Amino acid sequence: MTYESRSEATAAPAATENPAALSRRAYGRVAVLLDPVAEKAAGATEPEAPAQSTIPIIEALDALGYEPEVLPLQADVPHEWIERLRSGEFRVAFNLCESVRGSPAAEHLAAAAVELLDLPMTGACSATLLHCLNKDRVAAVLRAHGFAVPDWKLVRRDDPVPTDWDRFPAIVKPAAQDGSNGIHANSVARSPSELADAVERLREKWGSLVIQQFVEGREINLAIVGNQLLPPAEIDFSDLPDDVPPIVSFTAKWVSGSPEDLGTRPICPAPLPAEQAEELQRLAARVWTLMEGSGYGRVDVRLSADGTPYIIDVNPNADLSRDAGLARQAWVAGWSYEELIGKIVEEALARHDGSSSASTGWFILPAVRGVGGST
Repeated sequence: MTYESRSEATAAPAATENPAALSRRAYGRVAVLLDPVAEKAAGATEPEAPAQSTIPIIEALDALGYEPEVLPLQADVPHEWIERLRSGEFRVAFNLCESVRGSPAAEHLAAAAVELLDLPMTGACSATLLHCLNKDRVAAVLRAHGFAVPDWKLVRRDDPVPTDWDRFPAIVKPAAQDGSNGIHANSVARSPSELADAVERLREKWGSLVIQQFVEGREINLAIVGNQLLPPAEIDFSDLPDDVPPIVSFTAKWVSGSPEDLGTRPICPAPLPAEQAEELQRLAARVWTLMEGSGYGRVDVRLSADGTPYIIDVNPNADLSRDAGLARQAWVAGWSYEELIGKIVEEALARHDGSSSASTGWFILPAVRGVGGST
């Protein structure tokens, strides 16, 4: 595996429409795959992470000269959805299915269907999506290969509350969710009684949980697109209320204007020495390779007091909303949003036809501008 720094990256303008309508049919049809149940649930009363907006992605594909067509996955008639995908003469599938029937546990099935059709697909393969969803399995694989991960314990729905856990503070998370679902200020426990309360409260809704040693340190987000390592970002927790732990909770991520949202400010590029930033980018590349990541994703780490980077999350097919972290890091690297979407499609096509640039090694992209924002 080789690494290179790419200093020629410059700020790129947003894509503009060509007078000839960008030859909208020239680059082919793109099937935009999504789960309609998750889309509908985004507006429901029960607070869960909303499905990412497909509109900016469709607009970007259109501006780039592709012909996007939305294909909602109707899980009650999957054969019809597969037939539309098979017969639609699509050049590539842009996979935005983060669930099937609203269940993240079935996310990999949509990708598997595309793979059976041998159609180029953006993002990670079905196996990676399946493996990375389960936090305890990811931790086990990473630790077995020598990566630093916080100590953890899996607690299934019917398991008794563990009384032998003694690594405090600890954080309790749903074992197979993303988008900060189930993670709130009271998910961080500093005593056995707080731990028992968190486990009992969370498993009624979320089932299996992971208890994880909480690393009280800096949180760094490391983003990957193809074989390019984007500038690291850091979450600044300094403005959180005193009684709120330094985490990106559900409220911080999804309740705009809340004290937790305003108190978790992303800074990109992260204020790190250049050598340390590059070491973390290389670490993310090794983790991504181990998990057989492809397309685009994010690796999140916490830096302990002694500087050890602990892997706390591996997130394939990270949120592509315009204001999400991956798009922010791409912008800091000099890409417009349209360029980011275009690179993701181009990587999928190259990977499918065997001309992917992954074999040339990793490219570390420098920051050409900086930005803060909301989580």
